[in-house]
Amino acid sequence: MKTIHQNNLDVVDVLTQHQREQRRNSQQRYRRKKRQIVVSLAQDVQRLRLQILKHELERRILGSRPPTSVTPWIVVSEYYRLFRNGLNRPQTPAPSSVSKPTSYERDGTQINFLREVMSPDVSVNSGFGVDALIQEWSAVPLMYQDIAVHLVRLEYNGAHTILATVKACITITEEMLRWEFPYFVDRSQDHQTSRLMTKLVGQQLVIPTTARFEWDPIERRVLSVHYSSDLVTPFLKILGNIRDAAIVLDNSLLSLAMGS
Repeated sequence: MKTIHQNNLDVVDVLTQHQREQRRNSQQRYRRKKRQIVVSLAQDVQRLRLQILKHELERRILGSRPPTSVTPWIVVSEYYRLFRNGLNRPQTPAPSSVSKPTSYERDGTQINFLREVMSPDVSVNSGFGVDALIQEWSAVPLMYQDIAVHLVRLEYNGAHTILATVKACITITEEMLRWEFPYFVDRSQDHQTSRLMTKLVGQQLVIPTTARFEWDPIERRVLSVHYSSDLVTPFLKILGNIRDAAIVLDNSLLSLAMGS
């Protein structure tokens, strides 16, 4: 009888421990789900905030009357909305339609926006003036047909300065590597080049970038746009070691285009 009683107690202990483990797992799942809901809600709020800013800017800047209360926050938000896929490229006209306008002429929203909100002598990475900024966007590689520029965060850094945290997402192709990285040019038969190319092609490159916008509160225009990108981290993540990342990035045109 004592042995049976002891066995029953052991069974009860096992069941109790099992129930406790189940409750603990349930609580962990609940907390995990709750955290995911909080993160999702925060992301939704951010998206809604950017949507509101976008519509506010469209109403104030793109309307028929000059804006009276445009803020740098609104301007920067709209800047990244308009350039979320880079600069619209002019289409090459067919021989039979040489006189047709280019896409710049058909839809000059991006260029008109820059001339509206940027100071005529705006300071940028490559020099001064709106044309210099346009050239910087033009320098973003032609091979990046699927580039997506995402505004992650905006924050004031002083009364008239905004810091924008951005990430640019690009799918790596063989054509892009040969176009932007001198290391890959005419070296397709090299074993190391082939190895690196195999690792890179098809991967998505997520480039974190920080941009600093200086604002003129009197003229209500942007005085300067300076940015810097971290190319080492995304290539290091894909390639797995700093040596290969350094080989790929050495004298790359992408580094120059992205302000690295």
